[in-house]
Amino acid sequence: MAGGETGHVRGGAFDVCIGVPDLVEAIAYWELFGYRVGDIGALDATSADRLYGHSGALQAVRMWHQKADHGLVRLWQWENPSGPGLGMAPFRVHGSRWSAMELDRIARMIAHAKYHAAQGGEVRMFHPDVLPGSGTPMAPFRRELPVAMEMAVVQPLYRQVLFERADFPSPLYGAVNHDCLMRASQFTHVCVILCGVAADAFEFYDRVLGLQRSGDFKLSWADVGSSGKDIFELREGEGFHMFRFDDPRSEGGVNKRSGRIILFNFSADSELEDMRIASRPGAWGHSLYSLRVADVEATHATAAASGAGAQSDVMVNEFGERSFVATAPDGTPWCFVASDDTLALAA
Repeated sequence: MAGGETGHVRGGAFDVCIGVPDLVEAIAYWELFGYRVGDIGALDATSADRLYGHSGALQAVRMWHQKADHGLVRLWQWENPSGPGLGMAPFRVHGSRWSAMELDRIARMIAHAKYHAAQGGEVRMFHPDVLPGSGTPMAPFRRELPVAMEMAVVQPLYRQVLFERADFPSPLYGAVNHDCLMRASQFTHVCVILCGVAADAFEFYDRVLGLQRSGDFKLSWADVGSSGKDIFELREGEGFHMFRFDDPRSEGGVNKRSGRIILFNFSADSELEDMRIASRPGAWGHSLYSLRVADVEATHATAAASGAGAQSDVMVNEFGERSFVATAPDGTPWCFVASDDTLALAA
């Protein structure tokens, strides 16, 4: 079944849930990237346990970005957090999560990370690499080069990939907010690292949910660029299987849409520490992604019939939206939110 035919998913990745010890400080951080406070809510410990699987009172803030209806930030402050989350762990761990956004000047982020580290801040920076942006033959010093600069930054609470475009517009793949310090777009894509998952488990995303499968690549050592080798700390000869899923409306090329989901599946014999428990609700840092769906009750029933596990009931979340959490067959938990509820809030 082609992506979009089932009609469950509306748009791409909706928001990134991030556990934080202090909502005020976290709000100030994401305001630097053009986000603003949108929705404020709370759940008692019993309701949080029923929905998210962590028993603890929850205060939450959803931050919007310009007119975007996806790629948002949901900040969670738990009364009794389960732990520090992924923290400064490498990207290369089973259960690793991160989000990506476009900047208009990547040097700005490099400078902030460098001087934050110089002042004693915990930060690890993966220096940028130049990546081709299209299949156009390169003609250096003769015409424009369609490329992107990409880098990654890890902090105790935040795991970010940042990129800057040169000479290849993609107007639907993120919209930069120029009225903020970092001149950043909303999240354009979200990522998860997995290990030893059977390939047919990923059919859940397109055949069941209706996302568009835009990539299914077995990448060898030679296929991965220098930034990818650096970020994933690949050993020579090692590769991975990459699955990429898009908003069902995405047309590819300059008409591709942001909200992309990328899943990196390493082979079962790869040496990856299993940190899935550290990237779950209740922990600090990146701990859950959400998707909007046309009919949350129908999606709940379909997910159960398709082999999704650890599924909550449909219930009202901290923002008054009908929602449920289920674990996809690949082992990744997802939050599903009724699109009619969230679209009303976005207006």
